Order: sequence, then structure tokens, then C-alpha cells
Amino acid sequence: MAVSPAPRKISAALLAILALVACSGSWSERVRERVHRTIAVGAAPVVRVDNIAGTVRVDGWDRPIVDVDATKYGYDARELRSVAVVVTREQSGAAIVTKYAGGVHGGGVRYRIFVPADASLRIGNVAGTVDIAGVRGNVGVDTQAGTITADVGLVARDRSIDLRATTGAIELTIAAGSSARVEAHSTVGAFDSDIPGISQARQNFIGSSGGGTIGGGSASIRLETTTGAITLRRGS
Repeated sequence: MAVSPAPRKISAALLAILALVACSGSWSERVRERVHRTIAVGAAPVVRVDNIAGTVRVDGWDRPIVDVDATKYGYDARELRSVAVVVTREQSGAAIVTKYAGGVHGGGVRYRIFVPADASLRIGNVAGTVDIAGVRGNVGVDTQAGTITADVGLVARDRSIDLRATTGAIELTIAAGSSARVEAHSTVGAFDSDIPGISQARQNFIGSSGGGTIGGGSASIRLETTTGAITLRRGS
């Protein structure tokens, strides 16, 4: 099943911000500060992460706690003070948000987060990789510039996996025995899968698409990049 969704676009404002930050060198790490937060959550929480610049790593564990280990970094003390890591309890789970103050948009935050294994994730990261493992709930990730790597185990029933990158590759690993409908599209990049029943097709010489049904097709997997390769693999 070939899938051809409309290409995603980067706004002119976002491109200007990324170019300005890159040119100014304000992502340098001359100063750092560690921030640690924990928050108790209920069963099957939804954990939301909104970051601007820096890596995000999320792992599932067997505790009903969201544990956030963040490293703020910047070019100087002013940049460091402008970056805040805000962790709050929400009705459905927890929110982890990077905020900037005083009109300064330099520096960034690297996150290492542990969440209950039955948690669902909603992650947005403007510039930086996202790496996920050991989570059994729904997973939604959107990056503007950064690779997404996720090992999500068994994808079945009504579970949803939705990974989208504007500039960056996507690497998804699912467990044997999964049951899902798969849709994949890269405007500029290849799509590759070692799972039987998943089609792969080139589009306009530079893009690719693919998809199909795994098992009964009860769950949903959507993978989309504007510029970057997509890889779907079957793990153990």
C-alpha cells in the first residue's frame, strides 16, 4: 500500500530562528547546570515533553513515577538563566516543558526521562534527537531537526505510533507478533523495512513511500519525514 501524504513545511520564522541560533554559536556549552525533578503519576499516564534545543531520551520503568534528569547548557550565565525546566502534574499525567525568558533564545536542555512502562508519550523537539525505549503506550513524536529512534515493543490492539521529522531520519523497531497498519512517507529519503507484507516504493527519484498490514492490522503506525530516511525493523 503506497502512501503519499502532503509534504510538511517549515515556516519561514522557524528557519530564521534556527539560522540565527546556528550562526550566533549560542548552542555552545561553556556553562551547564543540572536539574532533577520527580513527580508521582497514576496508571497509564500521558507524559508530554516540549523542548527547543537538545536531546530527549525516554525509557520505561516499573515505578509509578516520572523522573526527569535535565542538563541545561549555554554560552554564558545569561543564557543559562534564561532557560527553565518546568515539570508539572497534569490530570492525565505529567508535562515537561523547556521555557525561555527575557527574549533570549540561546542554550538548550538535554533530557533523560524515566516514565512508567505503561505511559503514553507526546514529544515535540525543535532541534535535537529523540530516543525512546521500553514504553508500551501510544507514542507521538514531532521533531523539526533531529533523528527519532524508538524501540516500542509489541504494537497491537488500538495502540498508535506516530513519528514525524522535518529534517532527520526515523528508526522504529517493533516486536515480533505486532498487529498494525503501517503508513510511511519520505519526501527526500528512502524507506526500508525487513517486515514481510510491508511495501516499499520510490517516488520522484528522491522520495519514497510504503506501508501495509502486519498481522490483523489493529494498531496504527505512521512514519513521515520531509528530508530523511525511514527504517522499520522487527526486533525480538
